[in-house]
Formats: sequence, structure tokens, C-alpha cells
Amino acid sequence: MMRMKVAFAVLTLALLAGVVVGREKPTQQVFERKTQEADFDVSRLEKRAAEAPASDPFAQRSFGAPQGGQAAQAKPEAPALPFRYMGKVIEDGKTEILLLRGDEHFAVKAGQKVDAEYRLDKVTASALTFTYLPMKTKQTLELIP
Repeated sequence: MMRMKVAFAVLTLALLAGVVVGREKPTQQVFERKTQEADFDVSRLEKRAAEAPASDPFAQRSFGAPQGGQAAQAKPEAPALPFRYMGKVIEDGKTEILLLRGDEHFAVKAGQKVDAEYRLDKVTASALTFTYLPMKTKQTLELIP
């Protein structure tokens, strides 16, 4: 009885496999038929590509440097002044300026370096003039009366 069930299952699978194999079409025939049906005008595609808007997200782009010497060299700039004016101390006719940078306090006179990067050049009633030493750039800190 068991042998008959197995033989029946094998026979059923063989018949199904025969039906499926008979329905398959060779790939070459399908490809040839599709290429014969696909008759389109390539010039229409070229015309459409030429009319593409400038904001086309699929347009070809170059992220390299511009060609032909058009690259404008951006002039490096000194960083913003990191100091805050805290006040001044006048002792024996000499003025010291009190500055704050983060948690650091500085007491400097005109012509004296504040740190390795800045020098206080000039003190007036309305402004302090510094030089950013790495680039020899003058910077001004306006004083609010």
C-alpha cells in the first residue's frame, strides 16, 4: 500500500514537470520577439535630453574644480576675535586693558602680546586694535560706552 502511494506521488510529479517544461520558451526567441516589437525613435530621446531644464536632478554634474583657471582662490581670513573687554586699570599713568577669553583673564598694555596669536596694538576710548599674528591681520574690538 505504501509503495503505491509513493509510486503515485512520483508519477504525479513527473506529469507536472512535463507540463511545466513544455510551456517554457527559449530565451533567444523571447528576446528576438521583444526587439522586433520595440520600434522607437531614438532622436526623440536626444531631443528631450537637450530640452531638459537646468534644475534637472539627473543632469550630469561635475564636483571637481572648475576648468580653465576659473577657480577663484578664497583668501583666508583671520578668525573672529575671541576676547571680551572687561575694563581697564590705570596705575601710575599706565593703562592696562582687562580681557576675557572663556575662563582666561588677561591684563595687557598696548604693544604687548595677549597670547601666541594676538597682540594688542592700540587702545582708544572707543576701540581696541589687535593684530592676528599668524596672518598679520588687523582686527578691531569696538568698546560700548
